[in-house]
Amino acid sequence: MEIIEIKRISIATFILLSAISFAVAQTRTWTFDDELCTYTGHYDSKKYTAKELADTYCLFRTSYYVSDKGTMEELRVRYDSVIHHVANLEIVQTNYFLQLKKDVIRYLEETAALKKAEKNAKQDVQSLITAVKEGTDARQYAVALSNGGDDLLEAYKQVVKGQMKNNSTPEYLWYNYQTTMERDDRLDLAFDYVLVYGWWNSANHLVHHITYDGKQMEQFQKLFVKVDTLDCDEL
Repeated sequence: MEIIEIKRISIATFILLSAISFAVAQTRTWTFDDELCTYTGHYDSKKYTAKELADTYCLFRTSYYVSDKGTMEELRVRYDSVIHHVANLEIVQTNYFLQLKKDVIRYLEETAALKKAEKNAKQDVQSLITAVKEGTDARQYAVALSNGGDDLLEAYKQVVKGQMKNNSTPEYLWYNYQTTMERDDRLDLAFDYVLVYGWWNSANHLVHHITYDGKQMEQFQKLFVKVDTLDCDEL
């Protein structure tokens, strides 16, 4: 009887050690950081790969700023490249991050369309109208830019007055406006000003922007079994 009992204990111990060994083999670590701290996350390798975690981290930690310098073709290539990169990220398949990926692509596509219209404004001013919805400030500015003449100058005046409300030196803005209005090339200058500070600023508000409020990192940390804080910068 004693021999049988010992064998039972040995088998049970073997099973327990095997289970522990299997669990340890499944759990791996991945190091990441936020604005303040560096962390090591312990994750279940049966659920996610290191590649998926890295791509998911990249998804919400990238600013996605795309320069609009250069030619129209250069602008198109840059946006196409970034959109292609995001579309091919191998992220974790949670509802939250799948939706975030769609939102990032939407933001990039909408911004690219506006930037293309802005860059081509003087060659195809009608594109400024079709790029934005009816009933918006951006559409009104687009119409003024298209009409030119007095409509454009009136829009220029309204943009400057709007800026003066939140500027520490409104008199300086008004002085620049009056100086511009005395120039022979005032229509060209007004066009450039209204395009950027009127049309673009208003159109940009219509874009599907993403609020980065810490929720992305919060959701990312939930992917791990445990997260250890390695180091934090002093505040």
